[in-house]
Order: sequence, then structure tokens, then C-alpha cells
Amino acid sequence: MRRILYTIGFSLVLGSSFYCKASSGEDPLVALLSSPPVISSVTPQIGTPTQNNINAVYSATEVVIKGENFGIDPVIRFNDVVAAISANLGTELYTKVPDGAYSGFITVSKSGGSCLPNSKEGANCAGTEFFIDCYASTNKQYGSEIELKQGQSLSVEFGSIETKAFHTDTLLGSRNLVIGCQSAVTVRVFSRSCQATDYVLQNDPVIPFPGGVATQFYITANAATCSLVL
Repeated sequence: MRRILYTIGFSLVLGSSFYCKASSGEDPLVALLSSPPVISSVTPQIGTPTQNNINAVYSATEVVIKGENFGIDPVIRFNDVVAAISANLGTELYTKVPDGAYSGFITVSKSGGSCLPNSKEGANCAGTEFFIDCYASTNKQYGSEIELKQGQSLSVEFGSIETKAFHTDTLLGSRNLVIGCQSAVTVRVFSRSCQATDYVLQNDPVIPFPGGVATQFYITANAATCSLVL
């Protein structure tokens, strides 16, 4: 009986020793390289690409991504748009919102990894939501944005040469914004990546809006009551 117990005990010790040696033989560098990156925070989580419009220039928002295991040569994307990295401090990555970026996901993938298009999923990939706001960079100089929903109409009072900021909800399909006003109006419409199109001094304009996105726009009128229909 003692011989049997001794044999069992010896086998357990030998097995444990073998397991420890096998585990300790794993290359920590290989383990680190094969582990996905981790994002703990993105600051700020709302920003804008460079805006160079007729009467205003706004710089691209600087973004700091904090986390770990970013690797030596990570890639930052805003959806499918690659962003330049100005500094990699190991646990912090510094970048700016690139031209063409739009609301969706900001992702970090390690060298050899990849993120699925317009997604935060993939191999050696980490991501979180990021929002493009074309108006926030102006410090909301025209006051709070007024929301115009699909199928809704609004009546808006303008003072003497006054500009107001608006945004739609996410449109299910392409729509026309129909403006009826007692004066000629100037309308600035932003694309989803904050490129502006201006409709200058038009009477009762009809302006196309794309489906699938929320659109931001300004209206400037002179002492008038304007109706907006979407």
C-alpha cells in the first residue's frame, strides 16, 4: 500500500514539474504580440476633421487613445480612414481626426492585425464609438442646434441677418429640405465628414439630403419667418 501511494505521489510531483517548465518556457514577447490591443478611453470622443469653408477654418480635433498592448507599429482608423499617429507612448496614442472621417468607430490594430470595415471587430483589433460633429468646433456660435425630423415641418423666426444651426435625425432615405421664407436665404450644408456646400441668397430653395445619416446645416435669413419641411 505504501508503495502504491509513493508511486502516485511521485507521479503528481513529476507532472506538476513538467507543467511548470512548459508554462515557464512560453516566450512572453510572443504572448504579448499575439494578444489584442485594449482601449480604455478615447478623449475626446466627439470631434471634427479639418474644416476649410468660405469664411472659417477649423483644425482637426486632436485625439488621445489610452490603453495597453498597442504594439510597436499600430494602425488607427476612423471607420475605414487611416489616421496618422503623432506619438506612441506605449499606453497612449496621439492622433488627429483625418479628412474624410465620419461617425462610427475609432479602432486600433496591431502590426499584422486588421479590423473589419466600419466595425470595431477583427484580428488584433480594438475599437469604440466616435462621433463627428461639424458644429461643436465653432463653440456653438449660433446657439443650440434645432432638430428637424424626417416628415416634420418647422416655423422659425429670424431676426435681422440672423444665422441658426440645425440638424436632422438619421434619415431612412434621401429627402429634400424645402425652405419657404419671406426673404432670400443662405444655407450651408455639411457632409458627414464636415465638407460644406453653400446655397447663397436663394429664394425658397429645395436642398437634397442623403439617406442613412444625420445632416447638420445653417440657415441665414434677414428678419423673416421661414418654414422648413423635410
